[in-house]
Amino acid sequence: MHIGIIGAGVVGVASAYFLARAGHRVTLIDAEPEPGKGASAGNAAQLSWAYGDAMASPALLKHLPGILTNRDPAFRVRLRLDPDFLLWGLRFLANTPSWRWWSNTKDILKLADESRREMALLLAEVDIAFDYRVAGKLHLYPDTASLSAARPIVERKKRLGLDQRMLSRSEAEAVEPALKAYQGEIAGAVYTPDDALGDAAAFCRQLTAAMVKKYGVSPCFGRRVAGFEQPGGRLLAVRFADCDPLPVDAAVVTAGPLIRTLAAALPEARGIQPVAGYSLTVPWREGAPRVSLTDVKRKLAFAAIGERFRVAGLADIEKAGSGFTSDRFAMLRGAANAVLPGCFGQAEWEWRWSGERPMTPSSRPLIVRSQKIHGVYINAGHGMLGWTLALGSAGRIASLVA
Repeated sequence: MHIGIIGAGVVGVASAYFLARAGHRVTLIDAEPEPGKGASAGNAAQLSWAYGDAMASPALLKHLPGILTNRDPAFRVRLRLDPDFLLWGLRFLANTPSWRWWSNTKDILKLADESRREMALLLAEVDIAFDYRVAGKLHLYPDTASLSAARPIVERKKRLGLDQRMLSRSEAEAVEPALKAYQGEIAGAVYTPDDALGDAAAFCRQLTAAMVKKYGVSPCFGRRVAGFEQPGGRLLAVRFADCDPLPVDAAVVTAGPLIRTLAAALPEARGIQPVAGYSLTVPWREGAPRVSLTDVKRKLAFAAIGERFRVAGLADIEKAGSGFTSDRFAMLRGAANAVLPGCFGQAEWEWRWSGERPMTPSSRPLIVRSQKIHGVYINAGHGMLGWTLALGSAGRIASLVA
């Protein structure tokens, strides 16, 4: 069967790998000139196998008034009279009760565990280099109240078989000595020793090259998908804006926030909203952290990717295509400099990034058949966990196609 994969970020590349390995003829399509150029390029780099907490939660609900009035530096919501946005917002609120948050989180953690297992198998099968390593991760809590609130969640995750440990500040500093110079408040930390990290964009490039060589995957880059040829509701071809259609037997849409441009053909896409984020990457310096960090108060994620050091953060729910906003990036830079002043100041080079992560109201990705077009499948809506969930969701979409 000839399958077109629409979108060559981590989810699309992973989906192409699973389907090609299963014996399908695969064409990997993206509007960019190479794979991994969207959200995969500047994400937090963390593979958070034990952190799949859904965004819609009782804790976030308590902060919602501050978010809506722009008093929360980590989150921003621009309200607009868009029926899809308003419906998404109502569904998001419906997912904030504790029982629903935990149900969503458990589902995400199960998918993350599938990804972890598939990553081990992939690394045994394919020789690719993307600065992957099991770095461990520390979630830093600013006060005893937030640290105490984390304890029952850690206990729940332990009952699921996950390895998470409650640490004092001194114990966290023993794990990551760079925290002795950390300027933010640390009452304690949750340590996950098995969490990993890697360069998602390099993963996309390397795995695509390996698939082309081993499985004959056809790259089709620099082409923007305009829709589908679907007489009688059955897929015949993928249509492009600037070239002839590509005949296919099936298509998997993994196009990130661009999936909404196909909403007329795929009503499921209307349930996805873009959440913008930012990152700053500089050279790693001696004394900078090597263990991945998440500052819970400031919503900052730090990762040492090979010889680079990255901070990522912010979650802005606003109109798609809003682009880079200088004041938001300045907020990210200022927060990172405040807690790790020796890491981000006066670097010989820096790389600034912003992008949109497609998210569902529940934070659980859509891995479904299209309701409208026979032969079209959707693997999208992973939010900030696309890198973590990519391989697990790719395995599920391959099973669905089969």
